[in-house]
Amino acid sequence: MSTLLLTISGGDPPQKRHMDLKEGVVTRIGRAAPDGIPWDLAISRQHAELRWDGEQLRATCLAAARNPMIYRGEAVREVILRPGEVFSIGETRFEFTATSDEPPSGSDTVQMFVPKSRGPVLGEHTYSEHDLRQVAFRDKEKQLELLSRLPGMISESQSDAELGQMLCGLLMLAVPQAEAVAVAHFDMAALPADETSIDSFPKPLTQRVRTRDDFDGRFRPSRRIILKTLREQTSVLHIWPPDADKAAFTTTDGLGWAVCVPIRGDSCRGWCMYVSGKGARDGGLLLSEADLASDLRFTELVAQFIGSVRQVRTLQEQKTRLSSFFSPKVIDSLTAHDAAAALSPAERKITVLFCDIRGFSQKAEQLQHDLLPLLRSVKAALGVMVAAILQRDGAIADLQGDAALGFWGWPVALEYGPVPACRAALEICDQFRKAAEREDSLLQGFSVGIGIAHGRAVAGQIGTDQQSKIGVFGPVVNQGARLESMTKQFDVSICIDGPTAEFVDRYVSSSEGRLRPLARVRPQGMATPIDVFNLLPAENDSCEVSQEMIADHEAILEAVTAGEWDDAAGLLAHLPDEDGPRQFLIRQMALFGNTPPSDWDGVFSLAGK
Repeated sequence: MSTLLLTISGGDPPQKRHMDLKEGVVTRIGRAAPDGIPWDLAISRQHAELRWDGEQLRATCLAAARNPMIYRGEAVREVILRPGEVFSIGETRFEFTATSDEPPSGSDTVQMFVPKSRGPVLGEHTYSEHDLRQVAFRDKEKQLELLSRLPGMISESQSDAELGQMLCGLLMLAVPQAEAVAVAHFDMAALPADETSIDSFPKPLTQRVRTRDDFDGRFRPSRRIILKTLREQTSVLHIWPPDADKAAFTTTDGLGWAVCVPIRGDSCRGWCMYVSGKGARDGGLLLSEADLASDLRFTELVAQFIGSVRQVRTLQEQKTRLSSFFSPKVIDSLTAHDAAAALSPAERKITVLFCDIRGFSQKAEQLQHDLLPLLRSVKAALGVMVAAILQRDGAIADLQGDAALGFWGWPVALEYGPVPACRAALEICDQFRKAAEREDSLLQGFSVGIGIAHGRAVAGQIGTDQQSKIGVFGPVVNQGARLESMTKQFDVSICIDGPTAEFVDRYVSSSEGRLRPLARVRPQGMATPIDVFNLLPAENDSCEVSQEMIADHEAILEAVTAGEWDDAAGLLAHLPDEDGPRQFLIRQMALFGNTPPSDWDGVFSLAGK
């Protein structure tokens, strides 16, 4: 009948118990159980039952147990383990190993002797981050000095391969009994599911190896150890006899142990560090697991540092890339979560803003023999548009020549819908107006036409595996483009639709902006009519449209919609000749001989886009 040695360790050296688990016998553990564990209040009085069947151990929490067991970083109520594996409850660690004739002493160091034989790995020890925090460093001063070199290595490395080579050198210095080290990166999706298909193990995407000067042969890390480390994201220590079947564990002769540590984090998926060394002595293997665990802890600490720095680097790179599309506030929201998931396309209430430069053709003709000044002017104009959009937490979907497309409502929904877009539009117009007053301005000769629409659309990162961009599409996008084009027909700077106007009416004060209804129109190619409004700045000396003109125009539209065109014509005389909306109504009514058609529904159908 076989037995298993259970070693129970608390946070302090005196907190240790050893128990023999006999095959087929149920053993209960807890604070009040035989050989109780009094030092850890996270353990219940009667916490779990253990049953060893000769090959594996089943650990089951009792119903009265308040806390679960932690196995490989996961909380479980029942788990099956093999010799060499561990679980913890609270701050207490439970490790199962092959028994010896005499129970080990209470010291921290467990001496492991393996007689000369052939067979499987002697001892596979897995360590969680919690486990390793309880392991003491062997040479604190030296290892801390080596850790202090990491920031310089990271800043000096120009590639992952170069960083990997530097890390190999650092590990060789930190682990004096190591014969060979490797830093490798694998495609997690290409890794085999388990050891049964180990022959299909992929080549590393990146791998750097370093050995001692007197090392004889070619070093190849164990695929099985790396697979376990990456699949389970746990640190692994393997110790095997010097004459074990190397084909199962390593292709390098003379090595007796290996530690492998994953570099954790989304930016380091598939990365690991591997350290291996000799251990043969008089035909056997005499090793201190505590010493190797200390080296494993140091390697784990390096991995944590690298993982954290790479995560920060990735976050900074993401922010740099996203800064072309989003405001800092939106970027912070995105990078606080999974950016890839947050950028996934979604259907939302979206506000789109189309902004086109007016006067580009004339300026291009003037500068046709000196195009660099034209380029600088267009760049400055687009810069004004982009800055106004991003400052109000919008996103940039596209920049096309002399036009920009911005949108709001994704990835972060906004409480006041299109209001930020309207404020951005007013800011853009104000910047171009002020620039027109300065002869030395790069925007001299430019003005803008802006269309804003609000409604359902799909927004997100769209494209192919090779190329993608932030985009938005749906009927509201087409409507926003049409509204921008209508600014030419109405001879105004900003046209908005009815849903946008409702928000402006509710949330924008007259000191910020005003609304002027322009007409009810049916754009070419669209069956549904839309109400078009002109968004104006607050009434001041720079705005030529007075409140009185807005009131007159509202009365004119009421008459036009009601089919009372004679009354409308009389009222139109009250508006200035140069008023764009006045000229639009005069042209549209003239198309019908200034008499409403018999089927008049109050909607003007536009002939062009």
